Amino acid sequence: MQITKTPLDKGQLELTITVEKDELEKYLISAATRLSKKNKLPGFRPGKVPFDIVKSQFGEEAIYQEASDEIITKTYYQAITQEKIPVVGKAKIDITQLKPENPVIYKAIVDILPSIELGDWQIIKVEKKVVDATAEDIDKTLEQLQNMNVKEVAVDRAIQKGDKAEIDFIGTIDKVAIEGGTSYKYPVVVGEGQMIPGFEDKLVGLKNGQEIDFSIPFPDKYFQKNLAGKSADFHVKVVNILERQKPAIDDELAKKFGFDDVAKLKEQLKDNIKKDKEQKEEQRVESEAIHEIIKTITISEIPEGLIDNEIHKMIHELEHSVNGQGLDLDSYLKSINKTHDDLHTDFRTQSIERIKAALVLKKIAEDNKIEAEENEVKAEIEKQKINYKEDNESLKQIDSRENWEYLKNVLTNQKVIKFISDKIIK
Repeated sequence: MQITKTPLDKGQLELTITVEKDELEKYLISAATRLSKKNKLPGFRPGKVPFDIVKSQFGEEAIYQEASDEIITKTYYQAITQEKIPVVGKAKIDITQLKPENPVIYKAIVDILPSIELGDWQIIKVEKKVVDATAEDIDKTLEQLQNMNVKEVAVDRAIQKGDKAEIDFIGTIDKVAIEGGTSYKYPVVVGEGQMIPGFEDKLVGLKNGQEIDFSIPFPDKYFQKNLAGKSADFHVKVVNILERQKPAIDDELAKKFGFDDVAKLKEQLKDNIKKDKEQKEEQRVESEAIHEIIKTITISEIPEGLIDNEIHKMIHELEHSVNGQGLDLDSYLKSINKTHDDLHTDFRTQSIERIKAALVLKKIAEDNKIEAEENEVKAEIEKQKINYKEDNESLKQIDSRENWEYLKNVLTNQKVIKFISDKIIK
């Protein structure tokens, strides 16, 4: 097998691979066997037809065509392994010669993992802030607990701030109904800023059954760009008014959450808030540390295919997040007046940064021989299995080689980040 390498622009490499005639025999015999299995020949058992008879029956070109996929698949893998080429993604294959009694020649255009050199990153210093739970943090959390236990009582009076008003409303712009701007018995907690600025203020003082017409503008930076800055007309009818009665912050409330008294509840909240802040600060300084290391690196050109793959990952992550909120991605994009192409454009810079971060972690791991141990990966797999004891399909996926490699990479990255933190975070 002959291999010719030709560097291309944009982080790509063209391989011209020539598979000589003497190397082809095993592939041709295998292909002839497959042809005889697919096409039964009188007097022979499927797959047991001599090569020369298959050749005379179907022609040598048909055997070469049948063999081509196996030839390319196996010799391509041999080529990149032999030449130690750090390929990412799938190759673009173009067969330039496939005819009997001749070598098979094909070209493979591949994306190459960028090479990276680290600068003097260990002189970088990133400072971690001291965090604590403030009285304001605790008060906000207590208010959330109050809201979880609020009692709503129908009242026969005018709407006040803090009430829940159920309203029918129709929104128009230039007498044309706004898409998604009509709703019935829609619940609004007046004063919480759920609606566009100014809308909830118009509800204060209205009584049950009362109707009102008013005009207010959408904010200039409204998430639906087609509505941003435009003045809208609304017709609103009050359907119901509910007074929201919050429980007192006392021992009785604490007992509902499993604590003896409010003092112990506050103590636990303070501990929880502090741990949450510490975790977020840890994530912030780790992210900042990697960002600062990226500034020191020298890196070869990143292929477009690698950037596209990272963008697709980010879009998938966004879709997962949106689905978790009960929406689908297309509806979400429509609501923010964006397209899939817009996401590709918006995510490009961040995707390049993510690629560089991954390469930094990989390089530091290689330079310092950092790697997750086999027993560590096994322990993580056992943890995953705990929640799927009766689910054979999930257990099979957990035990798969793909999951093993994924977990090994995750655990290795965690070790690298710890190594970086010990060096430059203070």
